[in-house]
Amino acid sequence: MSHHISFRRNEGLLTVKPYWRGNPVVRGRFVNRYHRKKQGIGNVLKWRLSPNPQRKEKREEKWDPEIEYLHSLQDIPGDFLVWLGHNSFYMQIGGKRLMFDPVFGNIPFVRRQSKLPANPELFKNVDYLLLSHDHFDHTDKKSIASLYRNSPRMQVFAGLGTGALIRKWIPGAAVIEAGWYQQLVDGEVKITFLPSQHWGKRSVQDGGKRLWGAFLIAVNGISLYYSGDTGYSEHFSEVRELFGSPDYALLGIGAYKPRWFMQPNHISPYDSLTASEKMGAGITIPMHYGTFDLSDEPLSDPPKVFAEEAGKRNIRIAIPRLGEIVPLNPMH
Repeated sequence: MSHHISFRRNEGLLTVKPYWRGNPVVRGRFVNRYHRKKQGIGNVLKWRLSPNPQRKEKREEKWDPEIEYLHSLQDIPGDFLVWLGHNSFYMQIGGKRLMFDPVFGNIPFVRRQSKLPANPELFKNVDYLLLSHDHFDHTDKKSIASLYRNSPRMQVFAGLGTGALIRKWIPGAAVIEAGWYQQLVDGEVKITFLPSQHWGKRSVQDGGKRLWGAFLIAVNGISLYYSGDTGYSEHFSEVRELFGSPDYALLGIGAYKPRWFMQPNHISPYDSLTASEKMGAGITIPMHYGTFDLSDEPLSDPPKVFAEEAGKRNIRIAIPRLGEIVPLNPMH
């Protein structure tokens, strides 16, 4: 069996976890550390054919999230971030401009349910494009092409295996591929690619060929954790051990029902607050809800459950409106 396993990382990057050999690759595909079971087509069909207890509620819902339309990014002082829907964020920190998982429109087979709060032309001279994994609702060809038109010097920082895909779309694109626990250092800014429990796939053939993960950004005494898409696992506890408690944690809360099907790959609002507690996060900001209808719960369910549960557990949260400027300040 062992001859099917190899370990991969980017030898040109610093690895922050001692003794980590790199990401295990089994028969040519990346794997999760704690959860190896795949959701086969049988389970997908079982989910699709089983009744949804919230179907009626979902059908009757009028989902119209609050939006603050962004007209300009000039003259906004200090470090800040803006939620653009789903897992897409624009962030200015330490003099750098970053974009996370940008999706500006619809994705194949799924229409957008919330408006994009800005004209994509607004995002110019982006320094780093951070991509958590290769799924269509995170790595979107049209959105990335649009960013490159306005940010020709932009660099992509993403999991191992992602470079070929991006360069197929944007020949000559600068892509830095990272394994888990690998860090990019640009002046004061440190961006570390960290584990998540998820999967990668864009076509029938390429499952597990591109690595998935989370990010931790640290600069100006501020640290921010971005979960990507993930199930609940040991990797949350590790954040505090390696970096101390982050000031901000951006955590997924949606596409979580039914639990028996979604649990390995998507944290629920409850899991996300547990993850926040494990990390000791200063402020927890939810994402991965309200934009694409990918599961059984109504679109308004995750933020409602999240806010109620955070109140019960006395966890400090912020639920930004689409397009709202969220200032970032050191907290620990």
